[in-house]
Amino acid sequence: MAEKIIAGDFELEALKELLEVAVELKKSGILGMLKSFLSEGEEALAGLQRDPSLLRLGVLLGALFEAARRLEAEKTVQLKMNVEDASYCLFNTLAEVSPAKAEPKGGIFGLMGVLRDPDVQKGLGYLIAMAKSLGACMRRMEGKA
Repeated sequence: MAEKIIAGDFELEALKELLEVAVELKKSGILGMLKSFLSEGEEALAGLQRDPSLLRLGVLLGALFEAARRLEAEKTVQLKMNVEDASYCLFNTLAEVSPAKAEPKGGIFGLMGVLRDPDVQKGLGYLIAMAKSLGACMRRMEGKA
């Protein structure tokens, strides 16, 4: 039995937002994955169970989800931006610098010379800031144990 749907501004706005989400899901490929999972879900799950690397990945993703759940809500937006920026820089670095072609910097004087480079200083400054924050977080966690 079909009912007549009366759509007000609120309902129309909700439909518009739903359509925008559907378009983004389509663009990203997630919509296709969801459709495939819904139509072939049991087969997909069976495939996941047969592949130990995917099971390990699932366990690691679960740990990441738990860490994200424990994070204070107000930090999530900054975390997202920081992960995007750091990942972008890391991926660019990995694309530009081959581990096989890395050259050793001879001794303490070679290291001191490299430390005059502003890019090296910037990178080390970021790593030192991360080490400081990581250490503080670890100390707070020790207090909770």
